Amino acid sequence: MKYKYCPECGAKLNGRQAGDDGLVPYCDNCKRYWFDSFSSCVIVMVVNELHEIALLKQSYISDQYETFVAGYITPGENAEEAATREVKEELGLTVENLIYEGTHWFDKREQLMHAYIGIVKKADFSTSSEVDGVSWVPLEEAPTRMFPDRPGNTQHILYRKYLELLRAK
Repeated sequence: MKYKYCPECGAKLNGRQAGDDGLVPYCDNCKRYWFDSFSSCVIVMVVNELHEIALLKQSYISDQYETFVAGYITPGENAEEAATREVKEELGLTVENLIYEGTHWFDKREQLMHAYIGIVKKADFSTSSEVDGVSWVPLEEAPTRMFPDRPGNTQHILYRKYLELLRAK
């Protein structure tokens, strides 16, 4: 979000030098800088002990491709808490091991994605209303059902990281 008006008093903001950050929107009334902000989210590739990946069908995202568990980090929550919460909410599964795989910028929605591999025990799913369907997919088959591999696609980055983990064992 790029601030043009003060969220506190509604006054038009002016650019003001803020150290090394350059010109930053500033409210002369509230005496406060308003740095551009963005959403922080999590994306979790959920994998079971048989090396199957949970792929979700969510029509509000795509009618063609399947995706991983993802969601927003809520205020007061850290990224790890959000990742385990989202897996529980969307799939009804408990994460036993959460492996952090870095952050990725999702330019289309101006979101910072905190990426994880979530290890769970294979179980039946108990999905939320935002999930149209989900299935355990063999590791080798998953890329054919995911969004195409292109720059900025965190799904394939996580997939390749998981393959690296398996090779290292």
